[in-house]
Amino acid sequence: MSIREYLPNEHQAGFVGLRLVVKVGSDYRQKYFSFRNKSDEEKDALRATAQALNAEWNMERTLTQSIKERECREIRRTSSAYTTGVSGVKMKFVRYHKIRAGEKRAYYTPYFKVSGSTKNVRFDKLFNIKQLGYDMAWHKAIAFYAEKKGFSSFSHLLERKPPVEQFYVIYRHQVSLGHQIPLRRLPNELDPKPVEGLVPA
Repeated sequence: MSIREYLPNEHQAGFVGLRLVVKVGSDYRQKYFSFRNKSDEEKDALRATAQALNAEWNMERTLTQSIKERECREIRRTSSAYTTGVSGVKMKFVRYHKIRAGEKRAYYTPYFKVSGSTKNVRFDKLFNIKQLGYDMAWHKAIAFYAEKKGFSSFSHLLERKPPVEQFYVIYRHQVSLGHQIPLRRLPNELDPKPVEGLVPA
């Protein structure tokens, strides 16, 4: 609903004039323009004012909707960076801390993370891609997932393995969030050149 003009006897409270209503995001905005004791010329001026305000609010509504849609796309994009072809199996750099020379330091390792539940019992396990290699880590992650889910065969899941190059996308995304991930922590199968310079050496 935007602009409605109430003629005499149309509004239950006796109002005669214009009512402007525009939804901007989750906010309903409205404004009344009364025709009481107004000349035809003044009524036309009120109509023009209502039209101008209607255009302004609708432009704001469109902008707000566009921002919201862009934020939703960004959420889907960033969350999809971690997804694999198998529900319950993610891929990302996991941060952990160690004390070195009395100083707490952050370290990153690329993992396949398997999580889910079976009969209300949670399971979570990480598979180290740097240690196992990309292909073997994927195989072990899928085998574990299939075991927990009670699958007798999982060859069809192995075929859904994402390309190792997806870690370039993950690397860029996690660095953009402020993570200082050294290039040497990329999977061994990847050349670091495509993402050089994102993190100070």
